[in-house]
Amino acid sequence: MNGFRALIPELLRRALRLDPLATLKRRGLVVGENFYMQNGCVIDAWHCCHIRIGNDVTLGPNVVILAHDASTKRTLGLVRIAKVSIGDRVFIGAGSIVLPGVRIGNDVVIGAGSVITQDIPDGVLAVGNPAAMIGTTADYFARKQAEMATVPCFGEEYTLRAGIDAGRMAEMNAKMKDGVGYIV
Repeated sequence: MNGFRALIPELLRRALRLDPLATLKRRGLVVGENFYMQNGCVIDAWHCCHIRIGNDVTLGPNVVILAHDASTKRTLGLVRIAKVSIGDRVFIGAGSIVLPGVRIGNDVVIGAGSVITQDIPDGVLAVGNPAAMIGTTADYFARKQAEMATVPCFGEEYTLRAGIDAGRMAEMNAKMKDGVGYIV
């Protein structure tokens, strides 16, 4: 029994390594409620204490958030660090990069592959490299809601979490033809 007790601290350390978000939080990352980070995301591990993420935020796959810039290290001897703030109800699309010193407001959508080099105000849709504001999120969601009335929409039974089978997958693709659809 004593041998097992001695293993408990090591088992806990290993379990925490399996949860990178828990490690980042221990290092000072502040994350609000309903935060979702898809596979491959990188949040600046050594400077995460300078990063604040609000409520209801989703990071698409392979998003990178940096709070440091090491380009100054060799010449100036120091690494530049800067705070990053991401507001509430923000979606950051796949492969986007958020650079040090950026503030992203509330109710923002960042398009896939964008590089955020400057502050993004509340209620904005921003895309590109460098990211540029191309509209409001209110207009964007109004367009998508109108589109939903003309394309197929699929319920929970069509998701992996509900155990979708090959027949339903084929049905979805047939209903979408060459277009789009929406799923819960």
